[in-house]
Amino acid sequence: MDVARLQRLVERLQARARPPLPAELVPFYVAGTHVGNAQPAIARFVTARIAGFTLNDGVLAMRDGALDIDARTALLAEAASDMRAAGLVTGWRDELLAVGTPSVAKVERAASRAFGITTEAVHLNAYADLETLIVARRAAHKQIDPGLWDNLVGGMVPAGESLHQALTREALEEAGLHLDRVELRRGRSFQMRRPVPEGLQSEIIHVYDASIPAGVSLENQDGEVDAIERRTLTEIFDAIERDEFTLESALVTLESLTRRARIDTSADLFQANYETSSIHAI
Repeated sequence: MDVARLQRLVERLQARARPPLPAELVPFYVAGTHVGNAQPAIARFVTARIAGFTLNDGVLAMRDGALDIDARTALLAEAASDMRAAGLVTGWRDELLAVGTPSVAKVERAASRAFGITTEAVHLNAYADLETLIVARRAAHKQIDPGLWDNLVGGMVPAGESLHQALTREALEEAGLHLDRVELRRGRSFQMRRPVPEGLQSEIIHVYDASIPAGVSLENQDGEVDAIERRTLTEIFDAIERDEFTLESALVTLESLTRRARIDTSADLFQANYETSSIHAI
């Protein structure tokens, strides 16, 4: 393994994963908890349309002093629906994500980045052997990063699911992989926080590794993967340098390689320095 090349990749990708945030972002509070950083246009839109939100001194907040989690979720659902009707959010998923840690509400996945809400995801590095990873190419119809290469398994953690439940479900959907048939190891968690076209991506990514026995069959089940292939580490480094992998999957791969080889880098991305998380035991 080319250690110097690995370190350079980590440092370059860290700069992309944690750039300085735009100064105009509006802090968003639910139940007195800072849960996100919204786009100014989103903050103005929801406060103009829905009486349950206020925008004072550059802070977006929910009027929720007497509300429970279900009522807060209903307010966020109303806001998300109005944003969808106005074309401010796209790619509706009918999937709820937790808001805050512990959860103070739930929000439609498609609206989470418009509000800049911190979400969680699980990713799995699949090792065929010490020098070979099994990777997946995202389907061409995917709204985000179509056609780019990804880890074998990756996806967001919906509200109400543990990390293990989410990883188990995603493994079955994306690769037809039963996790109870492989050796699974927990890696580190890290946070990406960067502006994206949908708003702000603030995502805590939990990394796992698995050794895939030669006889295990892998086949996509949900239509979101166009190909599953084996790649050597050198081929993966080359592809990452050409930006053929999603930023998340590239970082997940590099987290695993630096951890397994006990390589220390000057980057602090993998040092659990994120703002909020809900780390679950697997």
